[in-house]
Amino acid sequence: MLTETFHSIVTAVQKLFRNWQSMVLLAIVYAGLLAAIYFFMAIREASIAQVALTFGLAVAAFVLFFLLQAIVVGGIAGEGDSNPAADIKPGVGGVLRSSASHLWKLVVISLPLIALAVLIAYLLGKAQNYFAVGTNTANDVLEAMARSRSRATARPPIDWRMSIFSSLRYLCFGLLLPLATIHLWLATVREGLAPAIRRIGAHLSRAFAPQSVLIYILGFLVFGVLPYFLLFKATPTSKAWLEISLLVARLGLVFALTLFGWVITVWALSLAATPFTASTSPAASTSVEPANEAA
Repeated sequence: MLTETFHSIVTAVQKLFRNWQSMVLLAIVYAGLLAAIYFFMAIREASIAQVALTFGLAVAAFVLFFLLQAIVVGGIAGEGDSNPAADIKPGVGGVLRSSASHLWKLVVISLPLIALAVLIAYLLGKAQNYFAVGTNTANDVLEAMARSRSRATARPPIDWRMSIFSSLRYLCFGLLLPLATIHLWLATVREGLAPAIRRIGAHLSRAFAPQSVLIYILGFLVFGVLPYFLLFKATPTSKAWLEISLLVARLGLVFALTLFGWVITVWALSLAATPFTASTSPAASTSVEPANEAA
């Protein structure tokens, strides 16, 4: 399993960097998405024009997000698996047309997962309030003050309830839902919307297979963990120009890691899922039977 996992990742890196036109297109769309999110959060709703602009930015961010995923899944990772001419890379116009045709399908297949994410967040919030997790009572405050006056500074005890709820959030929103979403996107592009919905159980079981989980975890270290430390890890220096240069370099590296780390992860998951699709497709089964009869 480890050999196949690393082979999928290495192959994904090689195929991605051979298609430099798609990399430029991905960078442009991703930069537009980040700009739309930034101005959506920066603009204050004070006038009718600002409210309309904020609404337009929200719609633009939504469309750009799913366009980015359609380019990743459809234009790069989705069609190269089953296409006999997979080595022939389409131009930018072909990638955009293909991605635009897949965009609405990804939106439709994602709506139940978005509703599930909202429901999970609501239930976890209600459960956390019910068990009073994260709230300090008067006795807790008095005990903390007493510990602060003591000479021996004891390490505060672990809040296991808060740890459990945080772990559940990370598990749901950081692993389970993204993995399920990626595999449903891949299935939607390969098979179509209706067949992907009919075989949703098989796709979800494949999403949580050990190899799939391992690929996603390795990818998450690249597009999630490393950018977090680069973005929030301060690099103190005495010179202002050097600090600005380091900040710009960190932002550029974070941009590259988040974008291409995500693309490589999705592409590696697509490559890892290819044997499953080939071995369970009707064409594969019909081609094996005559060979057995001939033998």
